Amino acid sequence: MLEQAASALNRQDYQTAAKLIAALVAERPDDPQVQLYAAQLQEATNKLDRALEIYRLLLQQTVNLKITTEARRGIGRIEELQAQDRASELAVARNGITDNIEPGFLVLEPISTAQKQSVVQKFAEIMALDPYSARLQLPSRGWRLYRLGQMGELEFYRDRLQQAQIPCFCVSQHDIQQMYIFRVSHFQSFHPQPTIVCTDDRAELRTFNFNWSEVTQIVTGILPIFEEVVEIDARNRTYRKPKILDYVQICDLQLRDRRSIFRLCSQTYNFCEYKQSIAQNRHQLTDDLSDRSWNSQSLPLTSRDNWKNLLSQIHEQIPIIPTHNNFKPFAETAIGYPELLQHIDPHIELLRRADSHWDRAFHLYSTLAMCRDAGGNSIA
Repeated sequence: MLEQAASALNRQDYQTAAKLIAALVAERPDDPQVQLYAAQLQEATNKLDRALEIYRLLLQQTVNLKITTEARRGIGRIEELQAQDRASELAVARNGITDNIEPGFLVLEPISTAQKQSVVQKFAEIMALDPYSARLQLPSRGWRLYRLGQMGELEFYRDRLQQAQIPCFCVSQHDIQQMYIFRVSHFQSFHPQPTIVCTDDRAELRTFNFNWSEVTQIVTGILPIFEEVVEIDARNRTYRKPKILDYVQICDLQLRDRRSIFRLCSQTYNFCEYKQSIAQNRHQLTDDLSDRSWNSQSLPLTSRDNWKNLLSQIHEQIPIIPTHNNFKPFAETAIGYPELLQHIDPHIELLRRADSHWDRAFHLYSTLAMCRDAGGNSIA
């Protein structure tokens, strides 16, 4: 019957081949040759997903060189057809969005291990990857900066990924650049309306009043401070190497409607000025605030305590607000694009010997979060 099935496949008599192969599968379900014919029938009748599944099982379970060679050829044929289909779909999509050539970013959002198992094959098909690579590229801990390109193409991939239940979003470079970034020197007051002293892009000192209700989300991150240190090797020879000596904390208050970000930094925040402002405006503060560690007699001595209390003050004013605090996983993928990062102004001025891509990665992370929020997406 094997010869009859092979003959039917060769002459493209798929109806006869289906009957013969069904009988063979029922009789000899573990026979690799029967499974090969079943895969070839599925391929010939355009049931490509099922054919791929059988071919891959044959590669895992069979040592017969002839059968594994045929299975690899079958996988190659199917993957080539699928690549052609994807190229055709992309070409059709591009015809409708040829004017959308603005550069942008495609970001993958974290996905649970259980959900990853169910979508990894779809992700592999959409992005033309093998399943193993697809599994590694789907993030579990935080955002992943996945692809740069023209917005038309990125939106095409975004739509296909979202249809496959893979969370992602894309943002244009133009949208990221249309924001006002202010480096905060200190708060002059918290009550009844917050007043901030800050510098703008031209390094001009400005004062802003706003309402706490205008703050739409908070983005935080920790930036490493690299310095060259002297080490001694096994042969007692000295050499220099970069090493993390300290960390700096960053907190962005985002006001979506104003397209503004107020950036606070633990290294550059002027706690002394804030202490003086509290003393001068104590009559404007609530009674309970005067008992806290911010008053002029009990200001904490360490910068860490000062920063902790500052964030505590902010969160007391806006206790229920979306917060992005998973910067590190994103940065680990973003620093893989040094050509992109070197063109980003981080709007962060730290006491260090050289600029760091981590500063630029944080600025990109924060502005992406603001654009995503402005697009009506909820924060994960």
